[in-house]
Amino acid sequence: MPNVSELPSQSPELRSWLLELARASMAREGNSDVAHDMDHILRVMALAERIQRREGGDLPVIWAAVALHDIGQERERRQGGDHALIGAQMAAELLSGTPFPQQAIPAVQEAIADHRLTAGRRPRSLEGQILYDADKLDSLGAIGIGRLYMITGRRGQRVYTPLPEELVLPVSPLQVRELRNRPDYSPSIEFRLLFSDLPEQLCTATGRALARQRYAFMCEFFRRLEEEARGEC
Repeated sequence: MPNVSELPSQSPELRSWLLELARASMAREGNSDVAHDMDHILRVMALAERIQRREGGDLPVIWAAVALHDIGQERERRQGGDHALIGAQMAAELLSGTPFPQQAIPAVQEAIADHRLTAGRRPRSLEGQILYDADKLDSLGAIGIGRLYMITGRRGQRVYTPLPEELVLPVSPLQVRELRNRPDYSPSIEFRLLFSDLPEQLCTATGRALARQRYAFMCEFFRRLEEEARGEC
């Protein structure tokens, strides 16, 4: 791969360099989360580029933010905290002193810091909105179902459980994070708590249109799952 110092700011080689930077960082951190691996990053990258073609935005910032948005996952798992904020700080450390445009690093940090669904706030920049939408799209549809079961399976949680009777809706993002630690948590609960209006929460018109298609597929899956779990079909 060419030295990044020789690359134009929007070249495919810069994109590849950023992806390799993410891969090396995740390997160094010991990332073992298959729901937040390089396959996830590559899918989010493709979605972000699709949205950017319609919505605009600074492509190098989007590339860097997408490539590095989950590099804090393993530190959150080991030490606690918020992987979005951890990752934003790590991204600055990884990009500082490299030929990546140094003036763009704060924009990359901001986009990463704003990407988490349970943070309870909307991204501040267009680049952050594109990362947010692309990341959430990878939580929807057939891929989204698969990823939910990867996450709960790793924790030894349930295939299906109804909402806890004591739960009063709506719940706060912080409460969702706490519920995720329960042994009786399941993808069906996550879907009910976080996904019911997710397509309309996305920031861009392109993201919302794509999300509605994927959400419809998930609705049908979880409706059928509940019927089967109750022995109704």
